[in-house]
Amino acid sequence: LFFTSSTMSNSVAAQEAKQLDSVTDRVQEKELDESKAMEAMKSFQAVNLVSTDETKAVAVLKEDVLLIVSELEVSEEVATKALREVGQGPNAVVDALRLLITS
Repeated sequence: LFFTSSTMSNSVAAQEAKQLDSVTDRVQEKELDESKAMEAMKSFQAVNLVSTDETKAVAVLKEDVLLIVSELEVSEEVATKALREVGQGPNAVVDALRLLITS
């Protein structure tokens, strides 16, 4: 059998294109699933913050709650719990953000 160079190159190019398509499809699906899993884990961990009578007595500002909600995309309840857990102070919002990110 004799193959011309153009026949071989077209065949090889078509095979390489097919392989490339199959690889990129799988990688994209994996990235989407991983990001969804990480988001679910963050929200699950944040809900498990400790809520005691002491933390319920801490007053929180609505602006602080809304800032945390907009930055981390958590519920107002989770943001409020985090702010109450860290207590009052000049760095309460920063401390609450750190708590939610590392928990």
